[in-house]
Amino acid sequence: MLQPGKWRKNSTAAVMKKWCLVLFCFISLTLNAQIKDSLLIGNWELVKIIDNLTGDEILPVRKKADFSYDLTFCEDSLVKFNLEINKCSNSYVIPAKNQIRFLYYAECTKICCDKEFSELLMYEECTSYYHKNSDILVLVSEDRIYYFSRKEH
Repeated sequence: MLQPGKWRKNSTAAVMKKWCLVLFCFISLTLNAQIKDSLLIGNWELVKIIDNLTGDEILPVRKKADFSYDLTFCEDSLVKFNLEINKCSNSYVIPAKNQIRFLYYAECTKICCDKEFSELLMYEECTSYYHKNSDILVLVSEDRIYYFSRKEH
């Protein structure tokens, strides 16, 4: 049989354990949450690259007049992009405002041999991004800054 003083002590401990569990679950969900950026979603065309080490502007090498280097951010956290010949994909998260993290090294098809310019288009090292109005996207890495314009559907 429980004594009145022990019952209060045991019920207080049980309530504290429940609140700790609720708090732990809330913190876990908050840490795993990612921000959604609707302006990021869509098709983007590479306009130029700035080399952070030299300040040089690097323009895309077009193999045909109608060819473009595209980057597509999907709502399901998938990003797709093309090289000169091959196509690649990766997953991304937005852990905080204007921060981006690519989760893996890009998986690319291996149809043939892309040119040297395509080596610049591995975006895994990008850690932040920002928009200049809704038509310009800028991805930033330690070595390069990539400028994209929104591509019409």
